[in-house]
Amino acid sequence: MPSLGKLLTILSFGFFCSSLNSAHADTFKASLPDIMLDTTEKPSEFLGLVYLWGEILSNDINVEYYPFKRSILNIISKQADFHFPLIKNPNKSNSELGFDYSTSVITQVNFVLYTRKDRPIDIDNLSAYKIATDAAHTDLFNFPVEGIFSVDGALKKLNSGRIDGYIFSGEVADVVLKQLHLTNIHRQLYRTYDVHAILPLGGQGNKTDQMITEAQAAIAASPEYNHVINNIYVPYIEWQLK
Repeated sequence: MPSLGKLLTILSFGFFCSSLNSAHADTFKASLPDIMLDTTEKPSEFLGLVYLWGEILSNDINVEYYPFKRSILNIISKQADFHFPLIKNPNKSNSELGFDYSTSVITQVNFVLYTRKDRPIDIDNLSAYKIATDAAHTDLFNFPVEGIFSVDGALKKLNSGRIDGYIFSGEVADVVLKQLHLTNIHRQLYRTYDVHAILPLGGQGNKTDQMITEAQAAIAASPEYNHVINNIYVPYIEWQLK
């Protein structure tokens, strides 16, 4: 959950907005990954944003938590109105995936390519190398990648030369890189992916999509609440361990 101060700020903004949008309140069922229950990391900021969507338009958002893959299946099977967050897959159509994406890009995530400083590779020809990524994100790439569950293990594997590169969220992997202090690892931006909510396939989530679009527009239009978006997206910054 967000801190008490942040939650009070979110709710006070929501009550202000709901006074302007009190008619035709609706109820939505959110299926969220149980990682959002982590109160110390960014998932709690995502959860605060979901609550804010409800408050801004005076809607009820009933939240239930599931393991990540099960949460996505709840949308595919139409047992919930939306899941959030999910990176938009550039290689598969909505029909292949079994769900639609929200019209609004909620935030973005920077995937960073980690390589060895003493063994540079061509970022434009990654299919020629042995590349790994997080095991849950292998379908984001149109070339062969190895799935590795542990960021710590992946960076150590890269440092030892058993793989040529590792691609994953910079916000996650950078923390581990600093902890391990692997000074022979070079980092560079690979790609910035859009992050959406996902909805039942075939337009069945249109009402939910409209709700998210309107709520996001209200947040974006209020300079006072720029921090809501800033807290869930950190632009890529170029740096290297020395």
